[in-house]
Amino acid sequence: MQSPDATATVSKGVHWTVKTNYRLRAGSFAIMFASVALHGWDKAYSPVLWSLIALHLLLYPHVMYWRANRSPQSEQAEANNLVIDSLLFGWLVATLAFPLWISFTVYIASTLNITISRGTKGMLLSQLAFASGVLVSIAAFGWRLSPATDWPVTLLCLLGNTVYMIAIGITAYSRNLQLRKTREDLRQSEQTLTHRLSDIEALQAKLQEQATRDPLTGLYNRRFLDTIVEREIARCHRDNQYMVVMMMDVDHFKRVNDTYGHPGGDEVLKMLSALLLEKARATDVPCRYGGEEFLLLLPGMTADIAMVRANQWRTGFAEKATVFGATSIQATMSVGVAVYPAHGETLQALTHCADLALYRAKEGGRNRVVMYQPDMEH
Repeated sequence: MQSPDATATVSKGVHWTVKTNYRLRAGSFAIMFASVALHGWDKAYSPVLWSLIALHLLLYPHVMYWRANRSPQSEQAEANNLVIDSLLFGWLVATLAFPLWISFTVYIASTLNITISRGTKGMLLSQLAFASGVLVSIAAFGWRLSPATDWPVTLLCLLGNTVYMIAIGITAYSRNLQLRKTREDLRQSEQTLTHRLSDIEALQAKLQEQATRDPLTGLYNRRFLDTIVEREIARCHRDNQYMVVMMMDVDHFKRVNDTYGHPGGDEVLKMLSALLLEKARATDVPCRYGGEEFLLLLPGMTADIAMVRANQWRTGFAEKATVFGATSIQATMSVGVAVYPAHGETLQALTHCADLALYRAKEGGRNRVVMYQPDMEH
């Protein structure tokens, strides 16, 4: 008679029920042997029957433990042991002529054991095994019925049932505690994993942002531009749209650095970047192209609108002073404009044209916007 104990563990991969059931089986079978011995003390049991009873109740638990402990599928082996328990108990009570309290004790215990581990299917299997054991005994020794049990046997069976039911309760409580702890550990592990995944995703997003953004200005860098430009050109080609490339350069930026130092020059670049981001559309791609030079990719924009936008940025930058400590820095910029597909169909061709236009803007006195013209190649 045995029950699962969640706190028991078995080494070498043996299922925990094997060791637990062995301990409870050995103890409860010994109590049952004492009950049978009291019941049969004044009865004419043959030496062979006494030997079989002793083998069943005293040696059998150790043999079944040995069998399950060495099985490669110890849990299944122990489940089979429970079926054999019911079979042998059916044989025992029929052989003893169905003494009431002994029969009740072994029947209810064996049925409860297998039902705990295998549910309704196990309960039905236990009934079949118990009935088979009864039939085997009847076939061997005939049908006999003597249900009376003396008070010492009755008392011992009651005591055994009480102890066993308490053991079932303690075992179930221990099992519930462990399951509750396991669920809590799993919940905490899941929360920890979720937090770690969130941290990893945030880190990946941050790394992605760092990989595509200029750290000083927050604008896209040339790496990002190289990854997106072919897609934008292909989309404009498919939709029969224009695309503008603007090259912007802060006028006399070396003079700004020489006068205010590189921190002052950085503040000017950051102010210009903020202005570009503030006025940019969702589809625009503002990039820091290098040093004080900026490139804007403007899909779906015509040449006329591009000139208006470029002049708005130019005048806005010229009118807005950069605060640097106790001083204000005034700066201007020049802009060169090229349009897809009229001036080129690749980024290299368009930036070349925008660069030539920017050069003409510098030559023309700076602080101006110039559209590329073919005669600039000469």
